[in-house]
Amino acid sequence: MSESNDFIIEEEKITDTSIFESRVRPILAEFMGSIILVSVVCVGAVNTESTTMNAVIYGFTMMFLIITFGEMSGGYFNPVITLGYTLARVLSIPQAVCYFFAQIIGGIVGAALVRASSPNRKYIPEFNGYHSLWFYRMDEMETQMTIMLSEAIPTFILVLTVLITTLDRKKRWLSPLAIGFSIIVCSYTGFTKWRGSTSMNPLLRFCPAVAFSGRDDGETLWKIHYVYWIGPIVVTLVASLLYRFVFALGSKRIRIHRPCCQNQPYNSEGNYTNKTPDEFGNIGKNLP
Repeated sequence: MSESNDFIIEEEKITDTSIFESRVRPILAEFMGSIILVSVVCVGAVNTESTTMNAVIYGFTMMFLIITFGEMSGGYFNPVITLGYTLARVLSIPQAVCYFFAQIIGGIVGAALVRASSPNRKYIPEFNGYHSLWFYRMDEMETQMTIMLSEAIPTFILVLTVLITTLDRKKRWLSPLAIGFSIIVCSYTGFTKWRGSTSMNPLLRFCPAVAFSGRDDGETLWKIHYVYWIGPIVVTLVASLLYRFVFALGSKRIRIHRPCCQNQPYNSEGNYTNKTPDEFGNIGKNLP
């Protein structure tokens, strides 16, 4: 029994220090998760005209991907979520860069699989009297600022939801549900008859565009593509700063100044208390 326990402990030590477990496997998890996410959402958009169904597919796909790969990589599958975690000091910059390229390459592979298995007419529907791509729709009634805001606002909600639920231990077990339902709600409410659903993920705009541009790189394909990046990136910066200064718990929160009583102690959660510690550092009676 003792030898068996020693073997298990030794195996755990090897696993914890393994480069594959700590570096390679998380990147592969992000790569594989991005393939699944983009391919499933793209298939849903191509084959389903229901706005509600597309939102549900997107949200539930993120739920099971976070549950499946969350323990390996964190379950991001989204460049702006990766940026948010980096600003929250959860990811290092080198790790975030590796995640970013894994997500981009995986998303392109997923979109290419859908492109190869779908007929051309599915990608070029007649929409409001003119031809457009299902993942890239723009009407004369919309401006570039309108599209940018329509992506930015739901992305802000998603990033803030992700940071608050996943970085709080008490809420972490509910984070897949919170993230999935926030995606469903934002996708459904962000839908317009001119543009379709909001993506909240640049992968869902960039990767299908790359997969399609091999056959028809039209003028409108990349003309305003930047709005799907700039808006989400800006609001991710805002959401991350808001989390760090306002909603983060304990040491994760950035404090600009302390209360007037500079020597007043604070507990392990980072909140100031009116109790004074004894000679051993234990918090004792209340201050008068």
